Amino acid sequence: MTVSVRRTARPLTALALVAAAAAGCAGPGGDTTRPGASPAAPSSPAAPEEAGEGSGEESEEKTSGKGDFSASPRSSVSRPEGDDRDASPSGRYATLPASISGRVPVFRHGPRTEAPRNAREEDGENREKNENTEKAEKAEKSGDKGDKVVALTFDAALSAEDRERAEEDGKRHDNPGLIAALRHEKVPATVFMSGLWAQTYKHQARSIGRDDLFEVGNLSHSHRAFTRDCRDLPALAPGKQLADVRKGRKAIRAAGVKNLTPYFRFPEGCFDDRSRRAVAPARVTAVAGDVVAPDAEEKDPGKVAERVLKDVRPGSVVVLHCDREKAPATEKAVRRIVPELRERGYRIVHVSEMIASAMGRD
Repeated sequence: MTVSVRRTARPLTALALVAAAAAGCAGPGGDTTRPGASPAAPSSPAAPEEAGEGSGEESEEKTSGKGDFSASPRSSVSRPEGDDRDASPSGRYATLPASISGRVPVFRHGPRTEAPRNAREEDGENREKNENTEKAEKAEKSGDKGDKVVALTFDAALSAEDRERAEEDGKRHDNPGLIAALRHEKVPATVFMSGLWAQTYKHQARSIGRDDLFEVGNLSHSHRAFTRDCRDLPALAPGKQLADVRKGRKAIRAAGVKNLTPYFRFPEGCFDDRSRRAVAPARVTAVAGDVVAPDAEEKDPGKVAERVLKDVRPGSVVVLHCDREKAPATEKAVRRIVPELRERGYRIVHVSEMIASAMGRD
């Protein structure tokens, strides 16, 4: 079961989140993945909580919202400590608490403005529609669009194999045009970098990492898979996963990135219970996403934009790529996506703002 959070009338306190988790709904960080080790897939309106990633191992435990969720003011604030110190020693970035069983928490999307359809009776549904219509009209008049947010995230990935081939054929796996477009449109974005990407494109990593428009997350160092079956990525041995996360964070810092968050993305979105336990000592919040853009190897920006705009919902975390070689249509797709999102009344935010809202730190 995927665990996510929903918007309430007031910021969620730790006690409220625990109560919600006990009721079998909104609570971050306690989901269990299904077997199969397949990467995360975009969710549909009919099934917004579909896990979409797998394990390659049979799930080692079944999770309930009450038993796997522990929240306290201390657990939601990043703290420095030796090799595991977070990127935000001042507590600038909120994090989700780890599960009681010791698995790293997974954040898929922010608070939703609507309840699941299967949880409502018809008369209640109609009443809620009317209430939501009234709220939308009031929000439109007042200009308040705070509840209708979306986060755009970009994977800047580079493996050792990619770097070797790039040195031979001159191909590039950065995308300065995309970053320039985001800056021109003043779009807040969260960029997940692999350590090798930060080392190879050090000046760009530093520029992104010192621009307040962006925040930076960790995509591991080697960009190898954290499960046995993850598309065409070579798998990283379980005993090396934590070290790879820490090495990636160190490389990103060494590139001069200042706005490094305690957020981590599993390469290609593939993870399982074992990998979640393996990286938990790094004290990160894993960010998955509920809308995965089909921009890898796609040359038609229209197809990418159409898919994102079809699947996006309030609170969505959109996953795209920052790689002009492997995702050549992303820049032009973003130039279509952003105006349309704003036209629909969405406010584009950083992932950190969604997580802070989820933890009641508005």
